[in-house]
Amino acid sequence: MTMRQAILFTLIALLPGIASARPAAEATHGADLYRAACAMCHGPTLEGNFQTPALTGRFVANWAGAPVAELESYVHRAMPLMAPGTLSPEDTRAIVAFLLQANGLAQGGTIRRVHPS
Repeated sequence: MTMRQAILFTLIALLPGIASARPAAEATHGADLYRAACAMCHGPTLEGNFQTPALTGRFVANWAGAPVAELESYVHRAMPLMAPGTLSPEDTRAIVAFLLQANGLAQGGTIRRVHPS
């Protein structure tokens, strides 16, 4: 085995760990962004209020089965309410990753429950 092959095999072996760490780190960053850009309207625990919808419960039902990209597009285009379209694509992805994680939803191409009920 050449050195190049050994390095390639090592990198391939490490990829699953890197891929699984990314969503968690992205969601952690998204939680910070949520507190700064979203919590003032949607509440610190995603509970919403009489004017702003909760980002739990009905939120999950409304978005179930939709592509994650569709939710990202909506958040990027329409939020935050007082300054729509000001979130960067990276920040939007991180906030959506946080919302999915906070609702026990799987990270992936389609919004779905981790453990369907």
